[in-house]
Amino acid sequence: MGEWNRSTSKMTLDEIRPEHWSAIQEHIEAYDLRLDLNDYLMCIETISRKKKKKLFGGGIPNQTIQLVIITPKWLILAAQGEKSDSVGVLSIQLKDAIAKDYKDDPSYKLVPDTGIFVTGNYTGQVGMHGNAQIKSMLVLGEEPAAAEFKEILLKTITNAKK
Repeated sequence: MGEWNRSTSKMTLDEIRPEHWSAIQEHIEAYDLRLDLNDYLMCIETISRKKKKKLFGGGIPNQTIQLVIITPKWLILAAQGEKSDSVGVLSIQLKDAIAKDYKDDPSYKLVPDTGIFVTGNYTGQVGMHGNAQIKSMLVLGEEPAAAEFKEILLKTITNAKK
């Protein structure tokens, strides 16, 4: 579907790539998030590979890795492109998050893909200050782990708002 082949797998915290784990720990410390990842509900990794390489790629990587951890109160997102040694990390409190399946977004008709938009005030958004609402797409494959992730995320956001 779309320009990418995506594969989503469920994982434990022990299976997280070392560079992602380090970046997540640094993010938690830098923003004093006071969260315990040991109470996580689900952790997934989605590897996205471009279906075709374009002649003029414009710097877009041919592969990206996105890792997402859901806890009862937080969502942590780590992402890395194939040509980057650094891992970008964002986090959002689920009580402030709004989730929408990408299939329900008007852009789906133009660019079919799989994933879920999460909108809200992210911690660690470069260049953003104050209460700016940011919309991030959590890309997903079509595996059972992706469907389970969507279900848990939507349920957890609802519970966090109570």
